[in-house]
Amino acid sequence: MALVTETTKDVRRTRRKSGYGGFLYPSFFILAAFIVTMLVWNIVLSFMKYPGFGRAKWIGLKNYADLFTWDIFWESVLHSLYYVIPMAIIPTVLGVFLAAAVYDAFRGRIGALFLPWVRAGLYLPQVIPIAISGTIWGWILSQDGLLNQLLKNLGANQLTVDWLNVPIPALASLTGIMIWLQLGFGFVIFLAGLARVDVSAIEAAQVDGANWWQRFINLTLPALRPEILVVTLITVVGGIKVFAPIAYITYGGPRGSTQAAASFGVDLFFGGGSIGMGSAVTTLLAVIIGVTVSVIAAVFVRRTPTERGQR
Repeated sequence: MALVTETTKDVRRTRRKSGYGGFLYPSFFILAAFIVTMLVWNIVLSFMKYPGFGRAKWIGLKNYADLFTWDIFWESVLHSLYYVIPMAIIPTVLGVFLAAAVYDAFRGRIGALFLPWVRAGLYLPQVIPIAISGTIWGWILSQDGLLNQLLKNLGANQLTVDWLNVPIPALASLTGIMIWLQLGFGFVIFLAGLARVDVSAIEAAQVDGANWWQRFINLTLPALRPEILVVTLITVVGGIKVFAPIAYITYGGPRGSTQAAASFGVDLFFGGGSIGMGSAVTTLLAVIIGVTVSVIAAVFVRRTPTERGQR
């Protein structure tokens, strides 16, 4: 422990002497000032009646009181919480399993030649602009699109449906697309994290008779705990404030069945002519995100009894 502590101190001392803070701190303070200013201004606007032109009128908590009486607002909040499942929970769980399986399958010299292709293929949806992928998915899932044509050719005419214009199929389609979008993000991070796992420990466990699942639970998951925390935080926040897939694929329809809180707030900003009401929605969304992140961080960062005993 003493050696580790001294090494950590040496690294910190070297970083201080390197002067990298002189380059990072100005950008950090400018970015922080911009974010804080916009956040405060958004909160101030949430207490005003402002259609986007003319003078704003202070109305206190009326925007929030009106929001709480709107069923469409609560539906959009529930949809945002639901989108955490396809944007965070499913991709994270599948990403850990896929990363561990791919790492074991492609650990040899021959497998290393194919690993970059697998990694790139799964990460590709993150690289494609959402405007392009949304247009492609819209073409595939339209009433005369590729999916319905394929079902007709297979003789399954009863399964054809206008996927993006019927509430339940639209929500199901958007769920699948979100999983497709997010899966590669966690997979790449988990795969990178597995590079620091002690291979000799895995091989020793295998020699001792531990099966894949036992090695995964006892060796892989504990080693990936930092990556799981990072991926969970980023994807949960992304799921709660999801906007782009909805805006480019379903436009919040049909009849608000796929509307999320973020897209609802944007509609109020630009389509509803109510800047104050839209600011109230985004302020409440920021509060929900802050509480959620705090809970997740508290769960993951909590030290084990062994770790507490070392302090």
